[in-house]
Amino acid sequence: MENTNRSNENDFINFFRGLDEKYQQFLINEMKKPPDEENQSTEAASAGLVGDPKSR
Repeated sequence: MENTNRSNENDFINFFRGLDEKYQQFLINEMKKPPDEENQSTEAASAGLVGDPKSR
């Protein structure tokens, strides 16, 4: 089972290395950003509105 995970990791690394250097840096910077709080609050606010028994 561990070999499968390692293989997937190696596949990703090989894929990433094949990308343009500027795009690699862009992706690294995007991964470093904290999660967007606005999107999470929107999802939580809309949860339960459609199909919720309380809304019927």
